[in-house]
Amino acid sequence: MKIAITGSIACGKSTVSDYLRKRGFYVADADAISRELTGPGSPVLDEIRKAFGDAVFSGDTLDRAALGSLVFNDPKLLRRLNRLLHPRILSELMTRLSAEEAKSAVVFAEVPLLYECGFESRFDRVWVVAADEETQVSRLFERNRLTRAEALARIHAQMPLSQKTEAADAVIRTDCPLDETYAQTDALLSSLPPASRKSPAPPRYTARRKKKTGFSGYWSSLPVWLKAVLTLSLSFVLLTGSVAIVRDYMARLEERRRLEAEAAERARHPLYHADLIRFYSETQDLDPALVSAVILCESSFDASAVSRLGARGLMQLMEDTAGWIAHKLGEDDARYSFDRLFDPETNIRFGTWYLRFLSDRFGGDPVKVVCAYHAGQGNVASWLSNPLYSPDGETLATIPTEDTALYCRRVLNARDVYKKYYFNEREETEDNAISE
Repeated sequence: MKIAITGSIACGKSTVSDYLRKRGFYVADADAISRELTGPGSPVLDEIRKAFGDAVFSGDTLDRAALGSLVFNDPKLLRRLNRLLHPRILSELMTRLSAEEAKSAVVFAEVPLLYECGFESRFDRVWVVAADEETQVSRLFERNRLTRAEALARIHAQMPLSQKTEAADAVIRTDCPLDETYAQTDALLSSLPPASRKSPAPPRYTARRKKKTGFSGYWSSLPVWLKAVLTLSLSFVLLTGSVAIVRDYMARLEERRRLEAEAAERARHPLYHADLIRFYSETQDLDPALVSAVILCESSFDASAVSRLGARGLMQLMEDTAGWIAHKLGEDDARYSFDRLFDPETNIRFGTWYLRFLSDRFGGDPVKVVCAYHAGQGNVASWLSNPLYSPDGETLATIPTEDTALYCRRVLNARDVYKKYYFNEREETEDNAISE
């Protein structure tokens, strides 16, 4: 049986392939074959140079980074490269798989562009490795130092991941803890049929056989009542076993749904610059989950974000506010400029100081603090003085503007998610106790 491992860029295909190799399975790598085919001295290099020019070469060596930057920004050039390489890669891949299939019942191939190239018909099953887009962007930044725009260009140059998962026989998620990815892989391996075996030909009986032997003869000799008792007992055992199997299946299905729901929730709430957030939240005595939620709702963790009103960076600080904070911090000298707000460390340091200021002014009430961050402290103070919105002058019972009300709900909901997955105080306390 040939099984293809595929997915989109930075989805974790290599993680699954490496795990299968550790389990003892043979896994052919289409990318490795591609690198072999385009290595020094390969005749393919002449065709690549003819098609794409000397700019994608460093001497006689193919500059893969330059070639990638070129083709991933031009679909026509990408198709031209694929027409050069894919037939050769497929031929070598199938040759290697056929040789290994003679030794093993199941062999695997990691083929990133399986569906794009129409290779899926060559395999008995297809497993798609999937992760949410934010996880892909994060991995491409950490692995290749690609900007967000460069990462998205490479992701969107491929067939949409949703189409691959719909066409697949199975899906393995990697936007979750590593042991959960391994557990999904183990479950799929367990579901594979056993290796085919040739059974001996059944015995041939003649019509002239008069005496039954073995179990058949023994069964025939039993009285009817005993046969009935044994049949009922066997049926009960089979029924009980079937119920247990169904219960186990339902429990596994429910656990899988839970894990998928958690993975989707994590995907909607990524966390970058965690060390900076933890440090400055602790410095300002703030909840790091709330700081993370504000960053998510303000900029989606895009350090270069600029709003239509001119707010900048991760926590979207306006120029007047940033200048005032710099003055309060004693940093309004020649070194300060509003452009510094594009630096994640500066932006988080200024933003957490401002949240601390608002928290002190409004008694640490997260609703009032978040509303003041969005609508301004003057507006919140005005709302608190209006009996229509605050019956006691302390509690903000009604948020009068819909956009601020929506923003507040989004931030506080996101805060709860970040607290659940990233800033769980109980788990952190246990980890500290273990480390001590």
